[in-house]
Amino acid sequence: ADAYFAMGIAYGELGKEEGLTFMKRSLEAYQRAGNIAREADTLSTLGSVCHWAGRWDDALSYYDQAREEALKIGDTVGAALVRINTAEILTDRGEWAEAEVLLMETLPLWKASQYRFYLGVCLWNLGHVLLRRGRVDDALRHLEEAKSHLVGVGADEMIPAIDARIAECRIASGNADAALELARSLLDRATESDGVAKVIPLLERVQGHALLLQGDLWGAR
Repeated sequence: ADAYFAMGIAYGELGKEEGLTFMKRSLEAYQRAGNIAREADTLSTLGSVCHWAGRWDDALSYYDQAREEALKIGDTVGAALVRINTAEILTDRGEWAEAEVLLMETLPLWKASQYRFYLGVCLWNLGHVLLRRGRVDDALRHLEEAKSHLVGVGADEMIPAIDARIAECRIASGNADAALELARSLLDRATESDGVAKVIPLLERVQGHALLLQGDLWGAR
């Protein structure tokens, strides 16, 4: 089961169909072994693999099952993590109010437990949702706080994605110069940072919007 799990993660992150196959085999093996804790975790990871593949309905179904199994064994942290993953999909689908509810539901747990990594992740997602809902100042505040927590625990590879959303906030508040400066400073590091490489499309879009605000239509195009 452990071997299939590792292979499922690897193939899933590579975007290969085998990821789902191996993860399902892992789940079946854990179920045969009666390993309920790993069963819940594998269901959650199955959801992530489907999410990466763009199979959002399947991902949500696995996340629901994972949460049920996590709650059966008293794993409140695992259940809260599934809420964050579910909120990511709802955000991508434009269901921002529903995503905000789920994220706000988990926020007290991360604060009370002082689990800074997932507190940062939750605040990052919440900032993204609030930006989409037009609450730019609140979004920026949450993103800056998320960045502080993630820097504090050494999760440097996640910082470029947060900075890209901060640049989006600058666009939303009409500060094209600041957005352009931040986007270009990140893009200058694209060849040396995997974190930046993953958000190049977002940064290019931010640049386009900034140039549009500046009246540079050709550059924006």
